[in-house]
Amino acid sequence: MRALQTFFGLVVLLIGLLLLALTMGVIALTLLDLAGIALIFSGLLFWIPGLVWRIQVPWLTALLIPGSLAFAIGGILVYTARAGVDAWIYLWPLLVVAIGLAFLAMYYLGPRARWLQFIGVIIGGVGSLIFGLALTALSPEPAARVIGPIVLIALGLVFAVGALVPKRKT
Repeated sequence: MRALQTFFGLVVLLIGLLLLALTMGVIALTLLDLAGIALIFSGLLFWIPGLVWRIQVPWLTALLIPGSLAFAIGGILVYTARAGVDAWIYLWPLLVVAIGLAFLAMYYLGPRARWLQFIGVIIGGVGSLIFGLALTALSPEPAARVIGPIVLIALGLVFAVGALVPKRKT
């Protein structure tokens, strides 16, 4: 209970600091920024029960899926507020990556059902592949056009090295 109280105290403190910075003109936020920040905080509200009560109720880690989607959409909204709404064209695959990461988090933090890991790797891998291709082909930013191939190289290395690692016998 103390951890939950501490967390909510810190959240209220951060909101207060953000509002103070806004009213003093230190930072300027748009409606997309505020919507993105609200979604990121709502993602925390999904992740907290999944983390706090994962031992008592292992399948409560299923809340990590909507929490991860809220994190991803919030981050995309904050980014598109700066880069323009056209960035959505190459950022949408991050939603697929977020779902894959949520399944992997469910596997590692929850009941260790093998299918969760398998689904997480497949969905996250496909999402990363699409993201790398979309960055390379659709992004107007030169830096993002370099990041796309780097994502694909990293994904290929992860799968190739993963195939070489000997499997544990269970």
